[in-house]
Amino acid sequence: MDHIDEYSLLQLVSAGDEEAFTVLYERYRIRIYLFIKKYLKSAQLSDDICQNVFLKIWERKEELSSIHTFNAYAFTIAKRQCLDFLKRAAIEQTAMNLILQAYPLHNNPSEDNHQYNEYLSFIDQTLLKLPPQSQQIFKLCRQQFKSYDEAAAILGISRHAIKKHMVRSMKVLRVAAETELGISLSVLIGFLTRL
Repeated sequence: MDHIDEYSLLQLVSAGDEEAFTVLYERYRIRIYLFIKKYLKSAQLSDDICQNVFLKIWERKEELSSIHTFNAYAFTIAKRQCLDFLKRAAIEQTAMNLILQAYPLHNNPSEDNHQYNEYLSFIDQTLLKLPPQSQQIFKLCRQQFKSYDEAAAILGISRHAIKKHMVRSMKVLRVAAETELGISLSVLIGFLTRL
């Protein structure tokens, strides 16, 4: 399947062929990653956004049957993802700065500890809603600080699978923080890391 032409490959992916999607991913991942890195200047962020681009492509795979140039299609999605990320980052950074400026200088340590424990409990409860493998991967990557490669080696699965689980887990946490706490995930994380 590695030597299949682009049109046929897109038709297969459009029909839901996961093997064809893996070929498409391997064929274009580096190009898209390097394109994103021009915007974001960070290897880790570029890798994250690149994974998001391919998740978006898979979610909208039915569109691929009518695409004539995959390069242009993928780069358009990548550019949109970068701009969305940069816009969100700017908004979240502004919000974080305003919250930190408004935060009293003489804060109450017991109140901070109570809030800290509530937020940790909230994260734990939210993570319990994830499938067991996603919970395990989240703990390895975010709580034990394992790299995606290390987590993949420990669990005997691909780095791509680890990345996919982490993207979904972070999305669940982001949505939960926004809907249940009324704050962005970056504000929540900022509070937890500030103490």
